[in-house]
Amino acid sequence: MHTRLKTSKNNHLIVFVLAISSLLVACENQKSNHDALVGLGLGISDATVVVSNLDSARLHYTEDLGFDIPKPEKYEQGIYKGSIGFSAFFPDMSALEFITLKDSAAKAKRSFIGSFLKKQEGLRLYSLSTSSAKATLDWLNTRGFAIDSVQEGRGAAELPKGWDWDDGGPQWRTVGLNAKNPPAHLPDFMEYIGLPYQDYQNEKTSIYAMNRTYSNHPNGVVGMTALRIVVDDLKAARKEFKKMGLSELKQPKSPDVIRFQVSTNQELQLITPQSPGDSLSQFLTARGPGVYAMRFEVKKLKATRAFFRKKLPAKALRMGKSPERLIVLKEYAHGVQLEFVEEPKAQALLAQQYEIKEGKKLNSVAKKHASALYQKYCALCHGKNREGYAADNAPSLRSHSLMSVTKIPAANYNFLRYTIAYGRQGTAMAAYAKDQGGPLEYLDIDLLITWLREKSGVKKPLELSTDPVSGDVALGKKLYNKTCATCHGLKGEGVSAPALGNPMFLATASDAFLRYAIAEGRDSTPMRAFKNELKKEEIDGLTAYIRSRASGWNAPGAVVIKEPLPKDYILNPKKKAPKFSLREGKFVPAEQVLKALQDKSRMVILDARSKAGWHQSHIPGAVPVPYYEEPDSFIKDMPKDGTWIVVYCACPHAASEKVVSTLRRLGYKNTAIIDEGILVWTNRGYPVQYGQGDVAKK
Repeated sequence: MHTRLKTSKNNHLIVFVLAISSLLVACENQKSNHDALVGLGLGISDATVVVSNLDSARLHYTEDLGFDIPKPEKYEQGIYKGSIGFSAFFPDMSALEFITLKDSAAKAKRSFIGSFLKKQEGLRLYSLSTSSAKATLDWLNTRGFAIDSVQEGRGAAELPKGWDWDDGGPQWRTVGLNAKNPPAHLPDFMEYIGLPYQDYQNEKTSIYAMNRTYSNHPNGVVGMTALRIVVDDLKAARKEFKKMGLSELKQPKSPDVIRFQVSTNQELQLITPQSPGDSLSQFLTARGPGVYAMRFEVKKLKATRAFFRKKLPAKALRMGKSPERLIVLKEYAHGVQLEFVEEPKAQALLAQQYEIKEGKKLNSVAKKHASALYQKYCALCHGKNREGYAADNAPSLRSHSLMSVTKIPAANYNFLRYTIAYGRQGTAMAAYAKDQGGPLEYLDIDLLITWLREKSGVKKPLELSTDPVSGDVALGKKLYNKTCATCHGLKGEGVSAPALGNPMFLATASDAFLRYAIAEGRDSTPMRAFKNELKKEEIDGLTAYIRSRASGWNAPGAVVIKEPLPKDYILNPKKKAPKFSLREGKFVPAEQVLKALQDKSRMVILDARSKAGWHQSHIPGAVPVPYYEEPDSFIKDMPKDGTWIVVYCACPHAASEKVVSTLRRLGYKNTAIIDEGILVWTNRGYPVQYGQGDVAKK
């Protein structure tokens, strides 16, 4: 969802110390003001072009200007009354939007959009991303900007069916200086409700790289880098923008351009006519202050130029300097000048470093980066050449057997991902994910796994079953003590081999994964294959016994938990409800849920992962409700009397948020997401159980 449309969205000599200190204070003040203005906002949210006809505008921007804009089934409703439109999206989370008025919107034609269209087309509106519209409103009011209230709304009038992240409430909030006639040179501020702004800041590289993988604009565009705004008085405009709290860029200095940074690689540039009658002067005369040009970054400027030479007449194109740029005149772009510059080399390199394409090998740059990550973070224990056992009995990561079964299905792929991300409490394997205090982003981990798999020679991964394995636990215990304990420890603590009793290990390893390791062994490790030494039922028994230790190696017995029946959904139905304190009105700390369990409070706990995840390890009393299955079959059995319904997944929020949003849309008010997810819960040593459905023996 984006803004205009109701849809979706770093030693100097002592002599310089005082001067440097003053500069740092000034920069910190600017940063502080910018943070007060937009919080964790992502930069330019959107630039909106007002056009007469959406069909012709989309066709021209797609066919002639090379933007990837799929034809929508129907145009989306805009936030301004009577408006409709569509959008083109970019990896940097910005969007280029187009709006017009419905033919039937007679009253709307008297609005600022209608008045604008009577004279011209062009970029009439733009907005900056804010993580809190309310905070932006309060800040602007303290700076002397008179704004009455935050406007909010939602996307499509029709509510979705089944699981969806749409909770039925507002989807966006906006703050503008004048809702009826917004000043064209000043920004609005937009908040996308539900967008995880903090997660984006923590995982900025990963999100950008992943977005880039799925973005394919034929003109080579990879992001929006600047909006060039014409004003008649640079001094006054500069004062106004600084008053808002925007951060002015001091270098390079230019008397003709004043630049304000709105994100790492995005700017608002204030420009003014250089001579009477020039194009900027004509723009001011016709429209007054406003956005004259949009500047985009492209992969290769030469390739972009070649594209446009085939699509547009020569008179439509110009080359500019400082920086070198290709210009498409506004007369050929529905009233707004388009400028294209080549992306910085560092950004292009970053894109190559994190390029992971399904079914294709990593490029040489990505391989080099993955290898560097491995040597920096993994080699100390796992060995310089992945041979393992360099320290703390860390296993070999050369094993073809291991790598071949950690790709599909997702449950097995997550074994390696979650091990790296969350670590294994009580072992030397620490958590490496950024959100767990580590140094790696999501895509760093994916890149490492892909590289390890390639280095192990895996060409075609093996797909293992997600069904639980049934076996004789008593037999398995005897076999374990006789065959496995020497290396893995009598209590699964790990002696010279991995700790099989580690709760995190059992929470992420599927039954089929365990069984395959026992049967086939792990090449490049001391773990031999047992398929020729043990019978099928013995391997099944071993697997079942190891799984039965999910709730602790000292558990008195193998208690098989069946999927709860509707009558058992409510835990402690005759007890009092817990008192939860939610973050952002949605997230409950795991320790509060643990206390509620210990206090035997009345509540429902839902596991939003696949049933395979529930079978491996779940919070006691949790009901498996996979986010991908339609909710109709179990929603009717959910209490609607105010009983707390707590949901968790592993991500830790994606699947659980989908379930909670659906419940709220359907009228369930006391709903919450366990903030840390099941994996942190498990790593902390909180209680877990394993479950088994009614499946035949494997």
